[in-house]
Amino acid sequence: MSCRAHLRNLFITSTLLASTTVVAQGVTIGGTPSGGEATGFSAMFAGDRFENFRNMDRFVPTSTMSPSPDPWDLGSSADSLQFTADFQGKPTTLEAFIELSDTSAFLVIKDGKIIHETYTHGDDRDSLHISFSMAKSFTSALLGIALGEGRLDSLDDPIRKYLPALTSKTFDGVTVKHVLQMASGTRFNEAYTDPESDINKMTTMVPPMSYIEYINTLEREHPPGTFNHYASINTQLLGILLVKVTGESLTEYMTSRLWHPLGMENAGLWTLDEQGYELAMGGLAASTRDYAKLGLLYLNKGMRGEQRILPQGWVEESVTPDEPHLMPGENPRSSNVSGYQYQWWTPRDWDGDFLARGIWGQNIYVHPDNQVVIVKLAADQKNFDPAFKLAYVDYLQDLAQSLSD
Repeated sequence: MSCRAHLRNLFITSTLLASTTVVAQGVTIGGTPSGGEATGFSAMFAGDRFENFRNMDRFVPTSTMSPSPDPWDLGSSADSLQFTADFQGKPTTLEAFIELSDTSAFLVIKDGKIIHETYTHGDDRDSLHISFSMAKSFTSALLGIALGEGRLDSLDDPIRKYLPALTSKTFDGVTVKHVLQMASGTRFNEAYTDPESDINKMTTMVPPMSYIEYINTLEREHPPGTFNHYASINTQLLGILLVKVTGESLTEYMTSRLWHPLGMENAGLWTLDEQGYELAMGGLAASTRDYAKLGLLYLNKGMRGEQRILPQGWVEESVTPDEPHLMPGENPRSSNVSGYQYQWWTPRDWDGDFLARGIWGQNIYVHPDNQVVIVKLAADQKNFDPAFKLAYVDYLQDLAQSLSD
């Protein structure tokens, strides 16, 4: 698969230069590319991907979330974990798993304490590694906060109530919840290798079209709320919705409502498109420990210590599939064997666990019963193989299940 194919299928490409830093609305726009100029998103997939994935701002315009004034120190690592489990029919140690999966950061937290922390391929504790679609789970958290603040009345509201420019008949009867659950019914082909797929066409149409104008061109494939079909355009629509109802950029809103309250110790970056919108569907960059804090927030039901960050009940509602088309396992009403709910996945052999997932091997995995959070960051092309993708999650689940009290 060419770098250009990856580019066209993952994000809306920007060829803007990021060598100039601009300050707008209190947010820093731009980065400091290594060669003095950003070379565009496609360059991220050429050469040393490990280096590129921890330097997103060399390639595209970004906005910056500053470190929290009240950082959450997760403490030192005990490095006490020894683990071996089956991986595709072979006994595989954790060290071997990290190597074979092209993993550059691997963090395991048990009962609030780090029991394993490994960095390879040049990553370290402060590296800002691109999230890809793990960003969707952060976007979901922001939607829950906005709902709790009364910025939306109900997830069952028609999405047009907040985005009246969404005029296509495709969105007749589509609620905010349908979009949140990847069940809007919109026909959207996200195939990585098909040059005629919708996500490839999108890159040639936006701009000059706006996102809403482009989304209005999409047709309906299923009645809303009846079929789970993963399509990143749904999350991008949620990002637009958040900007509309909050009156702030995603960067500004996330900084004040999530990034600072959660005690993120490093800066965070959002990729910006040519219209200045954050790529809610996959354009976040953060450090390993800061990714873990989202997992800990959900493990602790929306609390950081005594401070409530997410509304009461939001976590349970977000990670518990509640409709037949969202259930894990072989499911004729879903295009995935993994379960889904509010931009969070559940493994195919669901054990009350859930995860944020991004291409190239990114994971924030949470096992509530065993009080385990695992972060895995990678640059692993094998993750595009469905058999490997599922086997990787199985291994994380086996690891978490082995840590029962």
